[in-house]
Amino acid sequence: MEITVEVQPTTLVAVLRERVAMDALVAFYDRAYRLVAEEVAAAGLTITGPAFGWYRDMPTDSVDLAAGFVVGADVVEDLGGGVEVVELPGGPAAVGVHVGSYDGLPGAWGELRTWLSQHAAQMRGDFLEVYLTDPSEVAEPSQNETRLVLPVIA
Repeated sequence: MEITVEVQPTTLVAVLRERVAMDALVAFYDRAYRLVAEEVAAAGLTITGPAFGWYRDMPTDSVDLAAGFVVGADVVEDLGGGVEVVELPGGPAAVGVHVGSYDGLPGAWGELRTWLSQHAAQMRGDFLEVYLTDPSEVAEPSQNETRLVLPVIA
């Protein structure tokens, strides 16, 4: 996986945020994306980017996770159903794209952590998985593309 440093823009995103047990991630993502899409539509907003998972801390047996989409919004606000529009902070990040099954994500994150230590970079404390392909629209899990974004302190 090629890893580059990119400056991420600060963006407004619509998310459902909860502390989620690691063995409940799939159910949370399914529920979150459906609910966020419904609340965004009800508020008259538009989804302007792919689905993502914003891991707000390092996973243990659970993780502080926000799942949602970039939206065409002008202000931070609550939409309903626990969905809120919040600011996703920008800044420098180590970025790579994992191609393959979601089962391979831990290894891909391992590559990013190795890169981080080799370049004496320090994590900001959060990280993102941006799901560039919709698994329901690809024939094989090996075709999934996931953008891994590891914000670093400049």
